[in-house]
Amino acid sequence: MPGSSLSRPETVSSPRIAVLEAVRRGQDTVNALADALGVTDNAVRLHLVALERDGLLLRTTTRGSGRVGQPAAAYRLTEAGELALSKAYAPALVALVSSITQRLDGRTKRALFVDAGQRLASGAGSADTGSLSTRAHACVAVLAALGGSATVDARSSQATISGDGCPLASAVRADPGACTIIEALVEAYAGVKATQQCEHGDTPRCRFLLTM
Repeated sequence: MPGSSLSRPETVSSPRIAVLEAVRRGQDTVNALADALGVTDNAVRLHLVALERDGLLLRTTTRGSGRVGQPAAAYRLTEAGELALSKAYAPALVALVSSITQRLDGRTKRALFVDAGQRLASGAGSADTGSLSTRAHACVAVLAALGGSATVDARSSQATISGDGCPLASAVRADPGACTIIEALVEAYAGVKATQQCEHGDTPRCRFLLTM
C-alpha cells in the first residue's frame, strides 16, 4: 500500500544493501560512498536514485563534499531503510509473544493482541465503505503489504479471506493466539465482523470470515 505505514520494502539487492550500510556508517555523500565501496560516482548515483525512489533513503541538506566545485547532497536512512537492514523484528516479535503468553492470562493477552491489530489498522486507513467484497479485497491488499498472500471468496452476505500462508507465521507458531492481531486488523480496517478460522501448526494459514 503506497504511502501506508504498513508498507514494507521490496527485496533489496546486495549492492544496494551495501550502500545502505555505508550510509548508516556515516558515508552519506556520493563521493564518500564511491570511495568506501570502490565503485564509480555514477554507479553510486544509480543506486541512490533507486533507493530514494523506493523510500529507503532521504536526501537531506546540500553541503560541500570536500572536493572543489562539487557540492554534494547528503543522504540518511528512512525508517524503511532501517527495516531493510534489520533482521531483529521477527525474532523480537516471537520473543515478545512468548513472554506475553507466559506472563499474562488469556483475557489480557487477547486484549493486547486486539489492540495491536487495531493500531496496525489505524496506520492503513479504512475500507469501511462499499460492498463486502470491496472491503474484503481491500483487506487482502493490506495483508499483501505485510507480506501475506490471500484470495477472496465473496457472496452476498459474507466473504472469506483465505491466505496461502500467514504474515505472522513465526509468532503464530509460538502462540496461535497471535492470529488475533490479524483478525483485529481485518475487522477494524473493513469495519465489519471478522471471525478467525485460521489453520495453525507448522504451516499457519490465514482464514477470516467477514460478515456485515
